[in-house]
Amino acid sequence: MNRQRTLFILPVGMLEQHGPHLPVGADTIGIMYEANRVSTRVSQALPDWHVVMMPAVNYGHGGANLLGGRPIHPGTYAIRQSTLRSLVADIGARIAENGFKWIFVMNGHGAPTHNIAINEASDFVSETYAVTMVHVTGLFQADAAIQSSGEKIKARYFSAADLASFGMDIHAGVSETSGILAIRPDLVLPDYTSLPSQSGRSLDELRTLASAPGWQGYLSSPARATAAHGRAIEGWWIDGAADLILRAVGGENMFVHPRLPDAVPAVVAPTIEKQLANEADFEARLENWLAQRKKR
Repeated sequence: MNRQRTLFILPVGMLEQHGPHLPVGADTIGIMYEANRVSTRVSQALPDWHVVMMPAVNYGHGGANLLGGRPIHPGTYAIRQSTLRSLVADIGARIAENGFKWIFVMNGHGAPTHNIAINEASDFVSETYAVTMVHVTGLFQADAAIQSSGEKIKARYFSAADLASFGMDIHAGVSETSGILAIRPDLVLPDYTSLPSQSGRSLDELRTLASAPGWQGYLSSPARATAAHGRAIEGWWIDGAADLILRAVGGENMFVHPRLPDAVPAVVAPTIEKQLANEADFEARLENWLAQRKKR
């Protein structure tokens, strides 16, 4: 195998509440679908390359329940941010230590702290081992041309008034429900069509919704989702991610491009800081337990 012409794709998902209508593994299901099709697309474009699909990392950091100040939720099984960072860095480092030069992370979960961990792990591996480890999803979300294409897709399926009514469609709403309807309709409970809209036009408004007693774990208007819209969204993700990977192996320096997220939004920063403090306390307790165990 030619290590210079071999690239790895590492999908990262999450187990997280997605309302009463979507599976807790929606992020992993979506990113695996996209990563497999990106792998095929890249293989077709680079017939003299090897494309290696790594098994997915199924756990991530920062469920949507944190938006409402709920650190624990029975549908969310997150790992510490430091654990995710180390896990992605460990996998990337092992690939690099085996002499491979190209590692592309595709991520299906939107929490800022989750994405920051992947960014940091990718940068560490790239700089330490002189390889290219790229968080493709971070680049995708910051690419103006790609995002403009996404806005055009929305406009094909919904009116301007519709889009305004959806608010910030960031979790288990129109887009995400449409995506799962397109790729795994058997996993969407049919009563999604009767779910009332929970629309917020700012993170402050979303936090108010997510903090309300009895919040069902979704935002926006999942009842307006369609499989046709989902197929268009999935195609957009696949096209954009494949293009970014091909640009990278074609010699473009992807490290000079903007990448999201830059930071945790101020409106949720206090909640995130508290969560990270709890995680640091957990880690200290674990280390103390290990130290005491060694003395026994």
